[in-house]
Amino acid sequence: MFRALTFALLFSAAALAQQPARALSLDEAVKLSLDRNPDLRKQILTALSSEQDKVLARKAILPSLTFNASYQDTRQGGGITIIQNIEFAQPAQVFHSWGGSLQLNQPIFDGGKWWNNLEAADLGLAANRALVDEQRLQIIYLVEQRFYELVRAKRQLLVLSDAAQRSRDQADFTQRLFEGGRGTQADVYAARANRDNDEVLRLGQERAVELARADLALAIGIDPSEPLTVAEPPRLMDDPAQPPPAQDAVARALENRPSLKAASLTVESNRKSASAAKGDYWPSISLGAGYSRSARDFSTMVSDPTQNSTLFGAVNLTWNAFSGFATDANVRKAEIQALISENDLANGRRNVASDVEKAVAQLATARSQARVAVQAEQNAQDGLRLARTRQEVGVGTQLEVRDAELKLTQAQLSRVGALVDGREAEAALRRAQGG
Repeated sequence: MFRALTFALLFSAAALAQQPARALSLDEAVKLSLDRNPDLRKQILTALSSEQDKVLARKAILPSLTFNASYQDTRQGGGITIIQNIEFAQPAQVFHSWGGSLQLNQPIFDGGKWWNNLEAADLGLAANRALVDEQRLQIIYLVEQRFYELVRAKRQLLVLSDAAQRSRDQADFTQRLFEGGRGTQADVYAARANRDNDEVLRLGQERAVELARADLALAIGIDPSEPLTVAEPPRLMDDPAQPPPAQDAVARALENRPSLKAASLTVESNRKSASAAKGDYWPSISLGAGYSRSARDFSTMVSDPTQNSTLFGAVNLTWNAFSGFATDANVRKAEIQALISENDLANGRRNVASDVEKAVAQLATARSQARVAVQAEQNAQDGLRLARTRQEVGVGTQLEVRDAELKLTQAQLSRVGALVDGREAEAALRRAQGG
């Protein structure tokens, strides 16, 4: 099942990627990134490679069968042979030699190395599969984060565009007041300066939108030069979700996070590898059997198999009684590697718990800020209406209007920031808890 899903993810063509440019939803962006992300593909290939490690570990318990065949021509040069002081000319001769052998070897005992190595390979495969899940989790979070950053930048652009429009309207209104004798030239210049400053901020935000779009395109696997637009999630402007109790969230994360599962499996795998290394302290026993045959011509070679042949069977015992302390060193290195992986697991658990607590705190803060920002925006809108009314009837100043406009812009930016922070905190919490 894992292999089928793996190759489907690796080599299937993403139909979504071939669709014409249109507003991309968050779910579609995540799907597209999972189809294209090179880091996920690399981790999947690593998991496939670990499957072959399991095959190699199984080799130690399976019999080995070796076949060897040979043919040889030997030419003996001519010369003089002396027999009873009489010289005889000896012609050159060519000797043919055919040979073949078949050997079977079956390991019986190797000090526990083969079964420990096999279990280590099983655990390593499971760890790599868990890392695939972790990589997928990280990619989803990265795409969600960059998607929300693009949405934040676009929302902030809308706020700053509205602010720039308000400044243009105020500059036009101030010009009319001046022409009607109800304002000063200084008020006109101040209104125009405010208008231009707000336009500069709007143009700067357009650049921020383009940078956020490029970051999202890179995370998805799209060429940044290709057109990319996104559709806001349907409930973006709703209040962030109520965060769960931090203790419950941490407990769930420690149980479900794939990276911790992978680290735990790696610890067990390294322990098995350390046990396998200790097998070199013991002798190894194997059974052997073989058949060989040789002849001077091929017809004799393939005739009666009992002629010119050797058949043997053996019980082999090999014991490396002393190897210059290499066995001790290998065992110690394997045990140290197991301790390193245990340390990594403990550190990983602390990091996951920290990520969860930060996400819970960020979500709680964003939820509170969003509620306050809504009220602040309403108050700022009321204040701007009052300031404009006072200016229109001649009892208010342009400075009051400008101050009210800035407060409204700041309140709107704060609300957008709090709501998007809440969405990112929700995504971070899902990632920290393992999905």
